[in-house]
Formats: sequence, C-alpha cells, structure tokens
Amino acid sequence: MLGIAIGHRVARTGRFDPEGRPTVTVTDLADTDGVADPATALTAILAGATDEEVALGLPASAGREAEARLRRAAEDSGLRVHRIVPEPVAVALHYGAIVEGVHRTVLVVDQAATTVDLTVLTITPDLTVHIVTTRTEELAGALTATARELTEAAPDAVLLSGDLYSTPAHRTAVEDLPEARGLTVRCTAPELAVVHGLLLLEDFGLFRTATGPAPAGARFPPPAEDPEPRTWPPPSEDPEPKNAGPGNAGTRRGAVSDVRPPPRGRDEPPAPLGEPPTATTPEGPGAVSDMRPPPREHEEPPPTRGEPATATTPPTPGPASEHEPGPTPPPASPTVLRPVPVTQLQAIRRGDHLLVLWAWPDSALTARVRWRREDATATGDGPRDGDIRCERRVYEHDGGLDLLVGRGAITLTVEALVPDPTADTEGAASLRVPAEPPIVEYEPSLRRRLTGARVATVTFTARTGCDLPALRIVHGLGRYRPTNTAEGTVLHQVPAQRLPAGTPLTVEFPFPGTKGPSWLVCFPADGSASDQDRDIDIDIRPTALHRLRVT
Repeated sequence: MLGIAIGHRVARTGRFDPEGRPTVTVTDLADTDGVADPATALTAILAGATDEEVALGLPASAGREAEARLRRAAEDSGLRVHRIVPEPVAVALHYGAIVEGVHRTVLVVDQAATTVDLTVLTITPDLTVHIVTTRTEELAGALTATARELTEAAPDAVLLSGDLYSTPAHRTAVEDLPEARGLTVRCTAPELAVVHGLLLLEDFGLFRTATGPAPAGARFPPPAEDPEPRTWPPPSEDPEPKNAGPGNAGTRRGAVSDVRPPPRGRDEPPAPLGEPPTATTPEGPGAVSDMRPPPREHEEPPPTRGEPATATTPPTPGPASEHEPGPTPPPASPTVLRPVPVTQLQAIRRGDHLLVLWAWPDSALTARVRWRREDATATGDGPRDGDIRCERRVYEHDGGLDLLVGRGAITLTVEALVPDPTADTEGAASLRVPAEPPIVEYEPSLRRRLTGARVATVTFTARTGCDLPALRIVHGLGRYRPTNTAEGTVLHQVPAQRLPAGTPLTVEFPFPGTKGPSWLVCFPADGSASDQDRDIDIDIRPTALHRLRVT
C-alpha cells in the first residue's frame, strides 16, 4: 500500500521495502499547488504507476469538498483509495498516540509552506480520535499561537510535524516555552511524520475520527505505562539517516529519502509518550542534544501538568560527587514476539475475495498472514502475493480476515505472534486454496412466434474464458425443477466448445406444446446425474431458478 501526503509545494510518497522499512520518495510539485489541484500533483507523483491501494492525508484545515476532490483525483488516476485521514491523525499514529484503552489529549503542530496548523486531538479508549479544534497561524507567529493552545487545551504531549522542526533550534524553541514545562515534546523524523503515519493504517486496525470534543463521561486515567511509539527496523548497514535536511529531500523531483526515525542512543528505546525524555550525553563535538537540560543545583523540576506540587526535603550537603548525575538505569527490554502456528486454518471463497479463519492462541494479539498466487500469469484482481499483520480485535470485529486475492490457486500461511519465549515456533500453519472453477451462467427463455410455434433460447456467458463441456438441455414439467436428466426430456444437446470471456453463446430449438409449469435445465452430457456426483472443473449454474415464462 502507498501512503501519499500532498502539500502545497512538495509531496511525499511512502511504501515499505522488502525488509519492512519505510522508504519515502519526495516530489517537488514545481508550479503546482498540490492541495488546490491534487489531480495534477498525482500525475507528477505516480508517473504512470496505477492500480495500487493508497492511504491519503488531508490537510487539517481542508473541508469535505477538498476531501471529495482528493478522492476523485486519486480514483481518476487509477488508484484504489484505502482511506483518507486528516494529517494530524496520521501524525498521532506516527508517534504512537492512538492506543486502545487509553484516554489522551495531544497538540499536533504541523508546519506547512507558510503556515502552521495547530490541532488538538482527544483519543478515547474506544479508539475514537476527536478533532477538537484546528487553527491555522502564520509561520512567523508559530510560538505565540502554540503557547496559547497549550494554555487552553492542557494537552498531555506536543507532536511536531514538518520540515521546520527537523532543525534543532525550532524544536528547542517549542520545548522551552513556559507552557510546555512538564510535557513531552515529540520530534522524531518530523518531516516524515504524516507519510509514516499513513503507512501504519494498513495494519493498525479499526479506529474512528470525529469532530468536536469527546463526551465528558469518556475520560479515563491513562495506564501505568504508556506504549512506545512505532519504531522501524534498523537498516542493515548504514544506521545514519540520509537526505534528512529539507534542503536535500524536498527540492528534487523524484528524490528518494531513506530517512527513518533516529535511535535515541545506541541501544535505548524511545521514551514512552507522556514521560519526559531521559537526558543523554551528546556524542562527539557539535552534537545537539534532543533533551532539556537537567535542573540546576537545589532547583526543583516543575511539577507535571495535572499533578499538584509536593513538598520535598532539600538535599543534604555532601561530597561533590553527590551533585553529579547518577547512572541512568538500563531500559526495560522490549517484549519479543515469537511466531507460532495457528490451528483450524480454513478459507472460504467469495468471488475474488477469500475469508480466512483460524483459532487464536490465548496470548496472541497479532498474526502474520502471507499468501502467494501459484499461477504467476493468472489474471484478475488482487496482488500477486502479500505479507500483512492482522490485529486480533479487528479480526474478531470483522468475523475473519478478508483478502482480495483473485480467483486463482493460492498458497496461504498464518502464524500467531505470542510473547511466550518457550513457545514452539516450528513452522507455520499452511493451506492451499484451489482455484475457483470457471463459472458459466445460462439463462433460458421462451417466446411464441407469429405462426403459433414456441421457440426456446438458452444463452451461456462466462466471466473468464473456459472450455464448455458437452451439455444436455432437459425439459421438465410440474411444480419442481428437475435435478437430473431422468426427471425430464432432453430437448437439445450443446457440443463441447470454447467459450470466450464476456462473449455470449446462444442456442435455439423448438419447444413442445405443453401446458402447465415448465423448466429448462442444463446437465453435463458425460452421464453423471448432477454436478455434485462428479469431480467438476467448471461450474454451470442458472441465472435464476424460476419457471419459464412465454414472451
């Protein structure tokens, strides 16, 4: 899936590489305003690439008319729109602020070409993101407006987005605001925050967006430990970001940016959202620390917003070493998920889609699903292969996992991810889903000529080209439809022949003069009583099960 964030002058297109890392292509839109004219911007971005699923970002200040214009431009370009979300919501996804069972209020500061959008988001435990307010300010006043929003909204954290905040001085200016004391200010790869958040939509699961504040009764205290923001797999050789500066990434048409969120230290995970980052020592001369300076001697740090200040005992004078910062405790090891095979794996065909079902292990909340078409030359809808993660809550909400895989044969593997280090990880549950047999539909009709004779017509059609076997058209009388050739009279035989896709085959033959209800049913001419009694490689079905009517 693609993630596309279109700005006024620059657009970013993100996708995952084979190793699971996001890669971003930056396109200079030249003289085109991408927000006002998304159709022209998409033409420059795609360069002929179509028929891909895409998640699109919508500027915070844009309305429903702009959303409809963006969707129409994407569909006219041959893209399949997975979802359109406001850009502040994508930024919140990038920083890991949207978590099930958590109530949180954040301020998203998103820098555009000449303005800054200030958006207050409230996340409720049912995964509803409320867009409380959105204000657009001139770039020259980023700090005064931000201070005002911090005072009025009292958020838990500030999330920075845009090229401007990749410069340490601008990031520090926000952190040093008196209104930001005690708050976490997130600024990890801010120039890629929107497009990275859009890429997370594919495996994040179900969440809703709403306009206006959350209901008063929806406030719940946050959990004891905040989840960490999404981190991407490190590169195999060069851990340093490339083309990180806006001058390198945003000025060339088609420039590829391999920027990833930089690690905080060599082996330390990023600080959880909602907690101030731990102070670290800059590495080497000229390095800029991303942390605030520690409090001065005998100076108490400011209380966390929302908590009353508590009296503390002043430190007792002692050796000079007491005034030096103590050793930082080692970070907690992240939970390692191990893949284990699932049980009761099965798949149900629904046209071009496949409904995949399995039994979850008790401790598993995520599963990895991979599939591959066995016939690489087969045509039809859906990708040739896929590798996705399925969230358990989404699976249970939807009643299974729906995959668009086409009608060909599919090899499917599913493994659950569990935090149990002793779990048996031998192999993954695998299933081969055979190709759906070609479907040939037939429609009988009956008409009376001017001479009084009655003529029957049967029209055969197929969605895909196939070899039509020899058929017998059986006429049955009575209230019940014949189920085999013995329950009626054979009126016509259709020879075996090739039936092209979408091209109807019509046969016509005299119909006997009978009274009462009549039926015309097709059966294979190989001697089997019905389709259920033989190993068929083609599905012959009527368009309707009604009796004949004379027209």
